Amino acid sequence: MISNATTTAARRMHGMSVSPIRAMTGVIERAGGINLAQGLCRVAPPAELLDEALARIRTGPHTYGDAAGAHDLRVAIAEKLRDFNGLAIDPETELVVSIGATGALNAVLSALFDPGDGVLLFEPYYGYHHSAVRLHDLDPQPVPCGRTLALEPEAVREAIEPNTRAMILCTPANPSGIRFDREMLRAIEAIAVANDLLVITDEIYEHIYFDERSHISPASLPGLADRTLTISGLSKTFSVPGWRLGYVAGPADLIRPIHIAADALFVCPPVPLQHIAEAALRLPAAYYSTLRTMYRDRMDTMAAEFERAGLQVRKPAGGYYLLCDFTDTGFTTGTAAAQHLLENHRVATVPGEAFCAGPAPFPFTRACFSVPLDDIARLRQLLRGFAIGAASMTSVTPCSAPRSTSSPIGDSKDRENSRW
Repeated sequence: MISNATTTAARRMHGMSVSPIRAMTGVIERAGGINLAQGLCRVAPPAELLDEALARIRTGPHTYGDAAGAHDLRVAIAEKLRDFNGLAIDPETELVVSIGATGALNAVLSALFDPGDGVLLFEPYYGYHHSAVRLHDLDPQPVPCGRTLALEPEAVREAIEPNTRAMILCTPANPSGIRFDREMLRAIEAIAVANDLLVITDEIYEHIYFDERSHISPASLPGLADRTLTISGLSKTFSVPGWRLGYVAGPADLIRPIHIAADALFVCPPVPLQHIAEAALRLPAAYYSTLRTMYRDRMDTMAAEFERAGLQVRKPAGGYYLLCDFTDTGFTTGTAAAQHLLENHRVATVPGEAFCAGPAPFPFTRACFSVPLDDIARLRQLLRGFAIGAASMTSVTPCSAPRSTSSPIGDSKDRENSRW
């Protein structure tokens, strides 16, 4: 007989599963539809970066590298953090290059927290933040939001428990697209200082924004400088999510154990790609303005197609996700709306419940506009008749939209168990 030791997963894995967002990618591809669910970043990387990649892959090096990252790349990242983020970072002692921003977050959680420590997550939160917190036996503590999805300082204070040790911010935020302005960050600063909390920031979308405000890194505020770990990477800015290059920067006494954890977790980041990343960070300023223009055009075009179908659309201040509001369509949950889009129109989106511990504040789905223009052009045809189809749902229970047995969108109990 096989013992339990060989058949039972660790307790921390109970209730966890591979993200259904990723599962939906396979479902929609087999159906020949449009995948607006996963943030795959399906636009072309800069041509000069690909040219550099071909040269570097041929010449190497291809051996192991420093667990903290290649020295020249760390210097380039520190210069970028100084010039763009307003942070003074020592590349030798205050910076670790990682396997993606998610790798950086996992190194931080491994190095600085003990099982049972509480971490605040602002709803709607990025699902991988929640799953990483759970994976490390930490206590995810959601801060609920209202219909505006904006930060409410009082809600943050009320969510703090005796075991709370940190909070995770995402700016620009995935999925809401909210950018934290100085007033919001000052409120965070006051709360973090008063409660002696660490602040972990995910700034992976920092270069993708659509108004005139400059990006503000939380660590640039005086009260947050010594208690903040800044995480970012190359995936979104340079359209290379598959290269898995990120980094974390912060005070030396916090980075030291993170360096050790990174060594244990992934040995070193991909060595040839680090040299290519250094070239990416040297691209001229015009690259970033062109990037924002490209994404603004895609955002506006996709939003117009959803609006043509009769939906309200919330455009982001930053990032590359639209929120489709189904409040006036007869659907009472984002799950039902996403199911309807998937099964009746072959359009994959992510329900709002995926980003909240409890019910979403209103029925919405997230749609990614980092997709080829051809996909956006197909939306008009696929969404044809949506308003009629949605209206017909008002005569039945909206959350009982047709569901195939292979669908990655389960019922509310499934969502609770999987935690998305």
